[in-house]
Amino acid sequence: MDAPRHRWLVFGAMCTVYASFGVAVAAIAPMLTLVRTDLGISRGAIGFALGAWALIYIATSPIAGRFIDRFDLGWSLALGGVSVGGSLVLRAAADGLLGLWLAVAFFGVFGPLISASAPKLMASWFPDEAERRRGVGWYAMAPALGGAITVAVTNPVLLVWFDSWRTVLLFEASIAAAATLGWVAVWCRVDRPRAADRTGPAADAERGGWRQLLGSTELQLVFFVAFTLFFLNHALGNWLPTVLEEFSGLSPSEAGAWVGAGGLIAIVSSGTIPPFADPNRMHLLIAAVLTVAAGALALIVVAPSAAHGPLAMLTFVRGALVPLAAITVLTADRVSPTNAGLANGLWFSFAEIGGVTGPLTIGALADTSAGYRGALLAVLGVSLAGAAVALVSHRERGTRQGT
Repeated sequence: MDAPRHRWLVFGAMCTVYASFGVAVAAIAPMLTLVRTDLGISRGAIGFALGAWALIYIATSPIAGRFIDRFDLGWSLALGGVSVGGSLVLRAAADGLLGLWLAVAFFGVFGPLISASAPKLMASWFPDEAERRRGVGWYAMAPALGGAITVAVTNPVLLVWFDSWRTVLLFEASIAAAATLGWVAVWCRVDRPRAADRTGPAADAERGGWRQLLGSTELQLVFFVAFTLFFLNHALGNWLPTVLEEFSGLSPSEAGAWVGAGGLIAIVSSGTIPPFADPNRMHLLIAAVLTVAAGALALIVVAPSAAHGPLAMLTFVRGALVPLAAITVLTADRVSPTNAGLANGLWFSFAEIGGVTGPLTIGALADTSAGYRGALLAVLGVSLAGAAVALVSHRERGTRQGT
């Protein structure tokens, strides 16, 4: 397939929508204590609500992946962008636990259309593998950047401007709407890639459905690693500012500053590590990143509180995990451009099981005698399990390739 001449313009427009996705994921985290107090709900309850979208993702991700494979990226990504803005508006209107849960859950209905569209775009618009690896790392910077800016500016800027967490969410919804309109404008004006002529038995194998994909031992291992990395990402993404406030004794602005600075590490790691993820390294890199994040969590548990901010920044090396995992999916056996949407939809379905249980685990343990210390140790243990499975997956891939 020839590389479409408008691929980087389409890539940039997609990244703006993905950045608004990051805004929605991080929107409540810097205001968590304020929202929890206003709605009168416990830590465990709000942890349950924050994981609602990930719970819905489990069911909707494979459907979204198949939808993208059968229809075009344009309206799929636009519908995903609408769900981002709609969820933020509904969160602003929530008056209790049920309302907040439903508002966050709405994000999970069409949100997978964004998550699965990004790797699908790389598979179908970027035939050069080196260029594709760079692009995967770069697009992963978009939600990290959106989330980092949101966390950094919410307490010192947005809450000062608007004086209400509800109005802050409405402002963020307008950003998502603008990004979605920008995507639609670009998509309506670009030349689309010509599909390669794929016929015969080989093409039928490439178009494998979910049964064929789930039958791949390599993908089974990748799916387990997906669970662990989303457990880590969602647990810390939702709770780290509050952990720094209530466990480490930092002010909301100080916690937001450390987490926002950590977002820069996530951005740099997601842009610089994935280009090195050739087939012989990608699982090893995942194992290394999970181990570094687990080590930082271990130090937070035992170190003086004055060191918690810098150590929290170190956990943001996890920003490289999602692009690294996307590369492992795109290069796995039985995955091709014709079924990349479904493959990534299945990946997100398994991943979001971890995305649900991560925030819920921290919230539930924080309400017990184990407290935040026990919650961090739980996240640490899951991360190390993921690192171990990534090493097994590396060995499996080597065996399959005869290396």
